[in-house]
Amino acid sequence: MAESIFDFFTREAGQKRRRALDDAVGGLLEYLTPPNLRPAAEFAAQVNPIQGMSDSMAASGVVFDPEQTAEARKRAALDMGMEMAFALTPAALAARGFMSPVQGVMQSFGVSSDPSSVGEAAAKTYKVGAMLQKPNGFVGAKGKPNKVNINNEEFAAMPINPIEDAALSYMKKRGMDTTGFDEYPQFSEERARFIAAAYDMMSHAPDNKEVRKAYDAMIQETMDQYNTLKNSGIDFRFMKENMKDPYPNPAMGYQDLVENGNLWVFPTDFGFGTSASFDPKTNPLLTKVGKVGDKEDAVANDAFRAVHDIFGHFGPGNPFFRHKGEERAFLEHSRMYSPEAKGAMTSETRGQNSWLNFGPFGENNRTANTSDTIFADQKTGLMSPFTFEPGGMPDAGEAKNLLEYMKRYNNQ
Repeated sequence: MAESIFDFFTREAGQKRRRALDDAVGGLLEYLTPPNLRPAAEFAAQVNPIQGMSDSMAASGVVFDPEQTAEARKRAALDMGMEMAFALTPAALAARGFMSPVQGVMQSFGVSSDPSSVGEAAAKTYKVGAMLQKPNGFVGAKGKPNKVNINNEEFAAMPINPIEDAALSYMKKRGMDTTGFDEYPQFSEERARFIAAAYDMMSHAPDNKEVRKAYDAMIQETMDQYNTLKNSGIDFRFMKENMKDPYPNPAMGYQDLVENGNLWVFPTDFGFGTSASFDPKTNPLLTKVGKVGDKEDAVANDAFRAVHDIFGHFGPGNPFFRHKGEERAFLEHSRMYSPEAKGAMTSETRGQNSWLNFGPFGENNRTANTSDTIFADQKTGLMSPFTFEPGGMPDAGEAKNLLEYMKRYNNQ
């Protein structure tokens, strides 16, 4: 049981979790079945149930902490399961009128006492979230829609709690401000147009010392974020050649993630900007980083696309991909980057999205489908610091220069 419960709580791949839960339940049933029941119950009777549950909850903090060693998580998973089992045994027997231990455990998993259904229970139990919920009056943060339309059905656009918890844990360990958004700033087209012009003006300067430092920090922190998610139970998969788009409506990725723990990612080698003159050798985000999800030869930008969808869009309950959804994704995800990395992350998200929606082709892009959209050129550089801040605006002198620049490219 020790090995299986460790695999179950450390969120290994889906099939392994399913087998692990099967083994763990089987082991627990065996342990709670005579002749094992009497010694277990006698021992549990000596345990303070409140203290046992408290110890189990404390152990769970270690189990789900990706910074802990595998051995520490293994010990904690065993402690967590056993403390809970001992704490609940006498209470459960009394509450159920001495129900059969086999029936009690199986009922706790929501299945019949037929052992063949244990694997099915595992498949239903261990999700990143749960089934999508109907709106039913759900009210989230102000400034964000409370519901999302997927295949002509409306669902609540709710945060995914395990992902939100992972983001908070990541930020806390790095001493970052974990204050979230009870209310998103009102979207400002004026700010977006200024940022679009700033991106257009920005030089492609991959050899600049400050630019390289910012991108190196962004890549390292992106990989740290991916590693935080790697054992979370999310199955990252990259689209393959000639594969039909799994998410014709991008919000379908939210449903797949919530209900199945899957997320398909559009690989960098399928599309990376519009410019035909782009030289991939000059972009640090095309640095090879090894395996990401099921892609063996991933680049840093593949990892960034995966974590940005998770931490910017789906985790906070923001399954929206037009300009307002992208701005909220920037606001959410940028909180997870250090000051050293934030400038590069801003260029790659807020800069490019502002250019796409409010730059020289913005009017057409805002309503175009993907195939008709003109994407920003891929450039490696840093914009003015005002672009990094949620409500940032240029000072009077910079605003004047940006407005003059906008007039020129709008008249081309």
